[in-house]
Amino acid sequence: MALVPAMAQNHDCSSCPHHQQHQKQHQSCGQNKQCANGLAPEIVTAFPTAKSVKKEAKWTVVYDAKKAVLGYAVYSKPASNGIKGYNGETPLMIALSTKEKIVAVIMLANQETPGYLRRVVDAKLLKSWDGLKPKKAVKKKVDTVSGATFSSRSIIETLRAALKTL
Repeated sequence: MALVPAMAQNHDCSSCPHHQQHQKQHQSCGQNKQCANGLAPEIVTAFPTAKSVKKEAKWTVVYDAKKAVLGYAVYSKPASNGIKGYNGETPLMIALSTKEKIVAVIMLANQETPGYLRRVVDAKLLKSWDGLKPKKAVKKKVDTVSGATFSSRSIIETLRAALKTL
């Protein structure tokens, strides 16, 4: 699954590959961070057949149209508050399968420099934890991306902070 970060808080959805994919799936993506069915774009990116969600204490449960659980979404905020990259925080949504393994790490809206984030994505940093259970992902040694050290360090620390809450 190709995941590309939202590059800035008020970016134009039409220029963001992440949202272009989302638009193709749902034909509607506003800058209010919700699509026509009321789900956040990052939920639909990680779980294309998602129809509803339910916020619980440690995560958001994602359901399909028949109310079967597709997986879980873990948001890094507030656990990652204060962890900063080059230009600010690097919030994430971590998608987990029903077996509680990481299936996607998605960058959320942020103020990082797009060129630095492009290096992070191109280096496949966000895929470093795919297939791991949260406890193993927290302990995994992941190298920062050369030329995007502050951003990648922030992403690594943000992911760890979020997963430590589980």
